[in-house]
Formats: sequence, C-alpha cells, structure tokens
Amino acid sequence: MKILICDDEKMVCDFFSQVATSQGYEDIDIVHSGEDALTQVIRKNYDLITLDIQMPGVSGLEIISMLRSMCPHALIALISGYIPDEIPEEITSCADIVLSKPVGFGAFGQLLAGVAQICQTMEQIRNLGIIPAAVR
Repeated sequence: MKILICDDEKMVCDFFSQVATSQGYEDIDIVHSGEDALTQVIRKNYDLITLDIQMPGVSGLEIISMLRSMCPHALIALISGYIPDEIPEEITSCADIVLSKPVGFGAFGQLLAGVAQICQTMEQIRNLGIIPAAVR
C-alpha cells in the first residue's frame, strides 16, 4: 500500500509514519506542503493520502479537489484541528474521512487496516477478469 502523509507539523508526520511502519507498511512518502503533495501525486499513485487542512502556502482546503481529480482511486483522509462540523461541505465531500487532531495510534491504525482491506478487495476484483490461457 502506498501512503502519502502531508502535514506541516514534523511530529505529526513522524507519528503517522511510525504507526504505518509498525504495521508493516514501507511505501510511505512525507511532504510538508500542499505544493509538494501535488508534485508527489504527479509522480506516484497513492492508495492513501493524509492531508492536513491548514498548512502554510497552499492549504489542504485548496488542493483537496485537485488531489481527488489527479488520484481518483486514492482514499483521502483530512486531518484537522477543527471540529468536522466546522469544515465546509464542499471540502468534506472530496474527502473519504475526516479525522480530528489529535489522531491516536489506534484510530490511525484502524484507518490503515481499512484502507489495506479496500486495496486488497479492489485487487481481487481486478483479477476476476484475468483467466489463465490453460484454464480457458
């Protein structure tokens, strides 16, 4: 599973990365700005993008719709210090989940497990159409 962590707080990025690594995920990229997130999504297709709402420069609010169109299959988790009800509907509608800070080990671990399960299911669905020549 390919994970992109986007947050301007190094401690948050390190924490999410440590949780993911402890659960066996190794393909993890970390960026600290919205601009860098857009650059990474051009280079690589991600399964999970965690996106802080408020960052210097281009914020998560400004790029979420771009990320959604550039990487439509990725699950996008908005991470916010705001209460989810305070976030505009047009923003939350682009996200798959909104998590309020602080995000604990258990909650982030559950998110990773859920995304991994979705990825596995999608791979199984994709493989349904593949029939080896020897079986036909």
